[in-house]
Amino acid sequence: MKTLTLRTIPVIFLFALLLVGCNFSAGATPTQNIDVAYTQAAQTVVALLTSPAPTSQPTTAVTPTPPPVILATATPIASPTSAPTATPTTQLTATAQSCTDMVEFVDDVTVPDNTEMLPGQEFIKTWRLQNAGTCTWTTQYSLVFIDGDQMNGISPSPLVGSITPGGTVDISIGLKAPGTAGTYRGDWELRNANGVNFGLGTDAADPFYVQIKVVEGASELNLGNPTWRDNLNNADNWYLLNTANTKFTEGDGRLVMTSKNPGVAEEWGLSNQPEMKDYYLQATFITGDTCSGYDKYGVLVRAPDTDKGYVYEFSCDGHYRLYTWDGQNYHALQEWRSTSSVLPGPNQTNVMGIWLQGTTIKLYANGHKIAEFTDSTFDEGQFGLVIGSVETNDFTVYVDEIAYWKFDQ
Repeated sequence: MKTLTLRTIPVIFLFALLLVGCNFSAGATPTQNIDVAYTQAAQTVVALLTSPAPTSQPTTAVTPTPPPVILATATPIASPTSAPTATPTTQLTATAQSCTDMVEFVDDVTVPDNTEMLPGQEFIKTWRLQNAGTCTWTTQYSLVFIDGDQMNGISPSPLVGSITPGGTVDISIGLKAPGTAGTYRGDWELRNANGVNFGLGTDAADPFYVQIKVVEGASELNLGNPTWRDNLNNADNWYLLNTANTKFTEGDGRLVMTSKNPGVAEEWGLSNQPEMKDYYLQATFITGDTCSGYDKYGVLVRAPDTDKGYVYEFSCDGHYRLYTWDGQNYHALQEWRSTSSVLPGPNQTNVMGIWLQGTTIKLYANGHKIAEFTDSTFDEGQFGLVIGSVETNDFTVYVDEIAYWKFDQ
């Protein structure tokens, strides 16, 4: 066995150094510091956590959803012979907002279709609508005019509260009737926060609307002061009827008409004014505590005697009619017809007007012209007051004022 001498050790050491130098020059990857690897992984996590959350822009104004949550973890792996790697696991939770807008019509709260209006009359139209879509209607939604007659309505008109899907709301708009007689309609829809209009129907494309009839009014007659007026503070101008079925009395500044028994024909009492030919007559009636169905009241005009003339009546359910009575025969110029111009029910005030000029007869209710006829059955006579009960015992109506304007003075 040979002994290793001190002279050979430096040679071996030098050879080892040469081998190491050859390894570096061959391009081997040096081992990365473990602390540096952990620092890089941590920086990756911070970057993920501080990046802005993805957002989605809703197409309609709805209740906002909280921003998506980002969950991030990092697990660095170190090895003495290779660089550690950071493997973050990122989970994103985001819900895209999408909903539909649609209207369901429920009711006309005010001004039903074909309500009669005077020229230039101001009114409030109210629709009851249901949110039939999936979006919440907010104050960023508006009522908008679409087509037809706008009638001075403000458009757009913002909603004043939020209506969730399935909820109902009364939406109102102030309007003004046009100045000339005719039928007018205005179409309206809603508009969402993105400026998209929507309405009724399966495709939300149909408008809801307001439709009125502008009619001639008594104010347009320009009659001036009446020829004669009775405030009915006494009964000096009337024959007070008192029969088995009907009684007229005076009290509290009104003429009181009472129909005692239901189911009998109406009866009338005349004024003591002279016979007249052409005039406009107006009477103010106030119904009593009970007034239902076809319980009726009105005026008799151009009566040549106590048992003939034209009879114009209102009923307690909001109808009117005009007929002639020749002492034996009933002839209807207008059978009972409904009109929104007559206020139905008890404790209501209705102003009745009738225009008689030649063969022309015009009927008015609360200042609205509701009908016009041509008839020559009677051309002159007295006038009186009429009452009749169909359903109510002791049916009572108060006459507060009556006046006429003569044309043939």
